[in-house]
Amino acid sequence: MKIQTIIWDFDGTLLPLAPYDSEQTLMLYKLDETVPRPPYIVRAIARLLIGADRRQMLRKTFKRFYIRLMKGTPTAVMDQVGRRLSDRISPPDRQTIARLKSENVRMMVLSCGTADLSERTLTNAGLGDCFETIAGNRFKISRGLINGMTLHVPNPVDKVRWLNKNGISPDEAIAVGDGYTDIPLLDWAKISIMMDRTGNKRTKYKHKNYRFISSTSEILEVLNAAGV
Repeated sequence: MKIQTIIWDFDGTLLPLAPYDSEQTLMLYKLDETVPRPPYIVRAIARLLIGADRRQMLRKTFKRFYIRLMKGTPTAVMDQVGRRLSDRISPPDRQTIARLKSENVRMMVLSCGTADLSERTLTNAGLGDCFETIAGNRFKISRGLINGMTLHVPNPVDKVRWLNKNGISPDEAIAVGDGYTDIPLLDWAKISIMMDRTGNKRTKYKHKNYRFISSTSEILEVLNAAGV
């Protein structure tokens, strides 16, 4: 089988959770490190929604609140957070992505998260040019301030729709994801790899025809075993 594209999820896949994903981390930066800080009630609601989002609850409510909270925030805040997030990507994982790029493997990032953060994180990790496309939801920017968001990939099933729209065949693709927002993508692809850093997902998804890895660098073993 000829593999043309590796499709990576971002949060929890390329970016380890520690314990927050990129959007949750941006929200926490906004709550705790910007001046003036949001009002107490806003901070309290935000923390409740972050907790729910970590438990895979209230995803749409979280997103609406996230967009509203970030309105009026300077884009420089994303630069700061992107630098911090890049530190989570280990040297072995960076080397793996760079090796795949050097071998002319076509790769893209497809996420229900914020593409602006994915780009900044990967660029600061020295991996920005390894991906043909970094697709996701993008902030609307006016005069250096965030003033909304365009939802290109708001729901898990939209990942598959995006790929079909862009002419990518499941028979020629490897999908790599880590959780519930990746299930439609993983079920769509010919070869599906579940990132399982804790070891808990092998049991949860044992009925699926997924390969499991615990770090990005292990993908090389999966590709070799699959004859790719």
